[in-house]
Amino acid sequence: MSMKRPAIRRYSQILLAYFFALFATAFFAFPIFWMVTASLKSDQAITAFPPVWVFTPSLQNYAKLITDIGIAKMFINSVVIVGLSTSLAMVCGTLGAYALARFDIKGKQMIAFEILSIRMLPPIVSVVPMFILARWLGIFDTYWLLTAAYALSGLPFVVWVMRVFIQDIPQSIEEAALIDGCSRLETFWRVTLPLLLPGLAATMVIVFMFAWNEFLLASMLTSNAAKTLPVIAANTLSAKSIAWGLASAAGVVMSLPVVILVLLMQRYLVRGLTFGAVKG
Repeated sequence: MSMKRPAIRRYSQILLAYFFALFATAFFAFPIFWMVTASLKSDQAITAFPPVWVFTPSLQNYAKLITDIGIAKMFINSVVIVGLSTSLAMVCGTLGAYALARFDIKGKQMIAFEILSIRMLPPIVSVVPMFILARWLGIFDTYWLLTAAYALSGLPFVVWVMRVFIQDIPQSIEEAALIDGCSRLETFWRVTLPLLLPGLAATMVIVFMFAWNEFLLASMLTSNAAKTLPVIAANTLSAKSIAWGLASAAGVVMSLPVVILVLLMQRYLVRGLTFGAVKG
């Protein structure tokens, strides 16, 4: 009996852990399930009480998004603007992080803090000056304005996160490549960058998500030509009513690119998020 009690206790703990894991998964997955099913219902079925669980799916809400709201154009705007800004922030931020991590720069700690201070600035403080400058420069409601704003917003995060990843790579590896005749740029491209792929993937996904879901700058610095998906999704809300079907459909459309990106990057994400957490 004394031998069976530890085994029973161990199996009970395992079952309890699985139960809590399944409960947590269901708890966090239910809003996604509700959003997807609501996007396939009519407004009457969505607001019905008790809730309607068995229904005939319809793509009417998605059709309205395309025909009435013009979400296809806004989707392209978001992909172009967020893609350019994320790429720009990753390239410039990674190079800046490499310089701060590897080079003996006077006052680099202060430089790093000043870069981080850009991230501390609330967007509501900078949106009015940016609006005035954009109108003066003639770039209001253009791709370039939002691309620059999102890139500058994501740059401090990239610099600080990638700086830690680069510092966790032994400098002796780069020194060996330099001794073998590689230049500093070749060393970074052939040696350091492949080792940074997990960190790059994790950082890129986070920067992409921040820019993809950003609403304040997109609503204040655009009028029509460069509107993005968050602005259009907000149009489903009015002062008197909420188009729940359209809002749910817009939420599904907004979520798909992020889900696809995470699935493509999942090979690197787990290692990237835990990279440097344990040091020997």
